[in-house]
Amino acid sequence: MSLRIVDADAHVIETPKTFSYLRGDEEKYRPVLLAPEGTDEIETQTGIRNKQYWLIDGAVWSGTRNQDYTDVSAGRREMTDIAGRLAHMDEMGVDVQVLYPTFFLSGKTDDPDWDCALGRSYNRWLAEIWKQSDNRLRWAAIPPLRDMSKLRDELTFCRENGACGIFLVGIEDGKELDDPYFYPLWELAQELDLAACIHSGNHCSTYMGLFKNASTRFMSNRSPGIGAFHSLIMRDIPQKFPGVRWGFVEFSASWLPYAINYTELSYWKNRNDPDWRSTDILKRNNIYVACQVTDDLPYIIGQVGEDNLVIGTDYGHHDQATEIDAIRKLNNDGILPSHVVDKILDSNARALYGLD
Repeated sequence: MSLRIVDADAHVIETPKTFSYLRGDEEKYRPVLLAPEGTDEIETQTGIRNKQYWLIDGAVWSGTRNQDYTDVSAGRREMTDIAGRLAHMDEMGVDVQVLYPTFFLSGKTDDPDWDCALGRSYNRWLAEIWKQSDNRLRWAAIPPLRDMSKLRDELTFCRENGACGIFLVGIEDGKELDDPYFYPLWELAQELDLAACIHSGNHCSTYMGLFKNASTRFMSNRSPGIGAFHSLIMRDIPQKFPGVRWGFVEFSASWLPYAINYTELSYWKNRNDPDWRSTDILKRNNIYVACQVTDDLPYIIGQVGEDNLVIGTDYGHHDQATEIDAIRKLNNDGILPSHVVDKILDSNARALYGLD
């Protein structure tokens, strides 16, 4: 089989189209798009959009950032130009992108009905995108976690319409992911063959309120996911649900040696498990981690092996995790043996997401 390049972390930028799939009884939950007086929504020649805001459940949230996206046009970010996005993937040598949300990286409402309606509409938007992509734009579904009675129907629809994962963050509605509340989710993930994808972000308004500045974004967006890695292993969640594949996305991989060492000390002290080996921790727990080209990959691979790392470009974003040329750099830098690069770009990612 020829090499297939999988971008394990790409993004969409939500627009009013995202919420056009609300049903009649859900219209009251439609976000209201706001823009500063005297501006419009037209993209400038430099790729800079005017600052936009969304009104949801009485709160105002920032939307598309006023930033220079010279590498990716608005149509490709916002999925109004799917053909253009696929053509750009061809230019980058990428066969498949796995899409994650942008607006939903933070929780927008504590109202269960509001939250479920927005997630449901997003999922149908992504289903339509997938249908136009010749199976090249796969995606992580937003689960209705505040109403678990809707979980099966919603995730079944998503699985049948191109979803290959479930979008999660380290803290969901004030609960850590090792909470038994999520056991039905893990059971369904096994049954539907959907990866549990823990992405950087935060869905806990109380926790978010503690860290409001960009300088504390590590605490608000990154640390909950790293903590979830530790707690899932300590509570034996991957062992209880051995059919679940776990992905940790957009945290880089540089944290792994510390987290593994800390977990090893805690696990061995509490369990005295004779089969425990820190170098097997990812493989043993069916965990995959998205690395970045800025990571010390030879060292990390020496600690965790070569079978459980993937890589993403953060396509569509413009932040510290974005590296539009990540695929090319990993291929060309010569830091890793070619067979290891092939695993990160292809077989590891296909294993995580269950891609053919």
